[in-house]
Amino acid sequence: QQGELNSFLWTIRRDPPAYLFGTIHVPYTRVWDFIPDNSKAAFHASSSVYFELDLTDPYTISGLASCQMLPHGENLQDVLPRELYRRLKRHLDYVKLMLPHWMTPDQRGKGLYADYLFNAIAGNWERKRPVWVMLMVNSLTETDIRSRGVPVLDLYLAQEAERMKKTTGAVERVEEQCHPLNGLNFSQV
Repeated sequence: QQGELNSFLWTIRRDPPAYLFGTIHVPYTRVWDFIPDNSKAAFHASSSVYFELDLTDPYTISGLASCQMLPHGENLQDVLPRELYRRLKRHLDYVKLMLPHWMTPDQRGKGLYADYLFNAIAGNWERKRPVWVMLMVNSLTETDIRSRGVPVLDLYLAQEAERMKKTTGAVERVEEQCHPLNGLNFSQV
């Protein structure tokens, strides 16, 4: 029941009210039916919407991509223990082999090719920092592959906000996201 759904919406009582809504980085279709009507109404009523990052900005996307890379000249093979690197490579070979079987007919109908999808997700993985490779591997499951092409909740809301001509922005810069993750030592990762 809609009335029984738990909300991640906080209201800041002022005139007009302001809201803080907690999102999750999963395809919006997985969670949309569980977002309470009051949260959707607050989004629609708002004239300005600010996100963690501006995922509609190409500079944000390129900044996220570049921050994931190891320093120039370094390779993942140089920083991971040999056996872990071999296991990772075998796993990624397995994912690449399975990807065509994991894709949906709808994805194929939209002209999405398995090689393209693999490269979009895992391309240049040998140059990425271990923490980003770990996050990438966690998203290389059959369930996640089947939902590729569906925007994550944050991006969906940003696209909707732009479509509705709302003012949009971000509360963080790419560096504020990257530096803490890149600052983790190997044992933490």
